[in-house]
Amino acid sequence: MISIHFESQDDCQIIYSKLKRHMELFEQLGGVGTISCEGLSKILIEYNDTSSSFYDSFHPLLVSIFTNHVIDTKEEEWLCEIIETLFYFSDHEEQKQISMIAKEILEGDREDIPSVSKFFNRDALLYKAFSRGFDRDTIFYYEPFLTFRLKEYGEMLIDCVEVAIDEYLLEQEYQNIVEGLRYYLQSVKPKRKIIHLVHDQKFLFYNEQFQKITRREKKRLLENDLVYEGEIDIDDMVVSPLVSMSPEQVHIYTDEIDNDVVLTIQTIFQERVSIHSRQWFTVPKAFQ
Repeated sequence: MISIHFESQDDCQIIYSKLKRHMELFEQLGGVGTISCEGLSKILIEYNDTSSSFYDSFHPLLVSIFTNHVIDTKEEEWLCEIIETLFYFSDHEEQKQISMIAKEILEGDREDIPSVSKFFNRDALLYKAFSRGFDRDTIFYYEPFLTFRLKEYGEMLIDCVEVAIDEYLLEQEYQNIVEGLRYYLQSVKPKRKIIHLVHDQKFLFYNEQFQKITRREKKRLLENDLVYEGEIDIDDMVVSPLVSMSPEQVHIYTDEIDNDVVLTIQTIFQERVSIHSRQWFTVPKAFQ
């Protein structure tokens, strides 16, 4: 018999409801077992099936339910606790944003950092821990198990939060830069009527007469105080030269409307930007 003890009545009732529902399905598939709730804080499970191994049939189900329950009910709370107590972010809004990034990393939804997120397989860590905690005959204490048997999972959450904080700070820096460039555009008079940006692997600049803006001209027009792209070549800079030119209108010709540079330009220039298909860009004969 498996006897599972809880300090929280809510946890006990949630787990019991899930187990009872699955036990009913388990019985329909030929499994034999009984489940009962003793009081509001103890679950008793009797596995009686002699036709299949407990570890091949019911054990994976039991472990999966507890694994998912921890993720659903505890993980966000623990992330916020780590963010506050270990990394000293006490502002609730900051905690929320960092926690959200950490959850996205854990879910594998941050494709911008794939080399890191693949190491944070919390489902496997929790499953392994719970699988060791349950035998066919077990007295299992839920809260002490969370405190003393999930060390590897806890360390993984700390590492994940550290990465999430780095991402959060980078995003904050990006937002500050974008706001600064947007403010600059609002505070200066436009220096160009129209700039055409053609995205064909690289971004090519054309003036309102559809003449290609050369490297030398880009360098001459570039305001050094506006450069944020780092130590990259002037030919690869897009946003800083464009803001330095401060055009009234920006026409972007691209087949990748979700390109990061395109999205940044839209965020900075807002209503000044028009997006067109790449094939729309042709130099009028009058300017050829």
